[in-house]
Amino acid sequence: MERREFLKLAGVGVAGLLLGFGTGYYTRTPQLVEREVPRRLKTLWIYVGPIADIGWTAAHHEGRGYVETRFGGLVETRFIERVSEAEARKVIESELTRERYDAVFATSYGFKDAVKELARDFKDVKFYHCSGEFEAFQDLPNVTTYFAEFYQLYYLNGVAAGAVTESCKVGYVPAFLIPEVVRHINAFALGAVHGAKLMGKCGGGERLEIYSTSPLKDWFAPDAAAASARHLVIRYNVDVIAFTEDTTSVLDVAEEYHAKGVKVYSFSHYSNMYEHYKKIGKTLKSHLTGQVANWGPIYEYLLARLMAGVFVKEDIWTRIGDFTPFRWRLPVERSTAGQSEGTVYLAPLNTEVIPAKALAEIKRIYEDMKEMAFEPFTGPIRGYKIDFDGRPQEEPKLKVEPGYRLGRGELWYMDWFYEKIISPA
Repeated sequence: MERREFLKLAGVGVAGLLLGFGTGYYTRTPQLVEREVPRRLKTLWIYVGPIADIGWTAAHHEGRGYVETRFGGLVETRFIERVSEAEARKVIESELTRERYDAVFATSYGFKDAVKELARDFKDVKFYHCSGEFEAFQDLPNVTTYFAEFYQLYYLNGVAAGAVTESCKVGYVPAFLIPEVVRHINAFALGAVHGAKLMGKCGGGERLEIYSTSPLKDWFAPDAAAASARHLVIRYNVDVIAFTEDTTSVLDVAEEYHAKGVKVYSFSHYSNMYEHYKKIGKTLKSHLTGQVANWGPIYEYLLARLMAGVFVKEDIWTRIGDFTPFRWRLPVERSTAGQSEGTVYLAPLNTEVIPAKALAEIKRIYEDMKEMAFEPFTGPIRGYKIDFDGRPQEEPKLKVEPGYRLGRGELWYMDWFYEKIISPA
């Protein structure tokens, strides 16, 4: 490839992505400096689970494949799957000692300590940590943080759940109760109350019960996740279940109940699980919608910058509307809710089960969220502090003042449950 061709590719990759991202949360535009064609970038992805999980790791693996295709021979990618958070430092250090890498993508929250330690020892390597707090890496110039955020989508899932439930009991199965998951549970619960109120169910949402099981303490725990889902149905009569766990287990349990004539619903998580089942010849009855992440545009953006020699330490946090050709709000009748777009979006909406009134509301809010005209965490909101097992540490009290909207920092360090969440712990 001639230098001019490379510059054209890099320019489109960097400038184009900056334009798309600049309308969202990143506005600084670096200078693109001409340089000779660099050697091929060598990159390493570290996965906490197996690439066959159909969830978190599968989505990151798809993003890795996307950039490999987009950049052709300019980027070489390697990956290691099933790396436990306890073994992360040893695994990554072994690779960096054996071969020279330009970039390492650490794709699990629990890889944070390993990245912090290794970034100090391998200063020429650029580290990209997914879902870690930017503040944890402030003193490390070669570490960038990134995340595709789901709390808005979880709120919309909650609206669907509250609109559909017949038992007035919905549930959540969390892998861990770190701030990321806690804010997703809270958003789901707030949305569920809104959905029930919208449809005039459960005493206008007042009688809606929201259960969060004890954390699984593992991101990849299909058997434990399935057991927790069944427990919610059997013990509490829950008929809609959301989850944070890297497989289809909870959705599979909901489908099992449907096959027995018991209507239990769930969601896609990380990837479009509905489409996955369609490809293998099965149409899910229990699927309402869900949250999907497309990591490809983020990885393309980061590698285009690195390739062009304009690496900047930054914190990327994409939400609804980011990395889309048209970020702005659309009318309800033209809403893109349920369609693939940007880095985070809703899985297909179950129009046969979700009432028309709730579908219209989901689409309206989805479009408002593109311009942050609606944010789930706007007060008043009451809640109670929890520990990492979900045990209450105080009585419910006002957490978000009336009219106040929580910002990035408050959302990233959330350690309390919305007051209507019942924690069996």
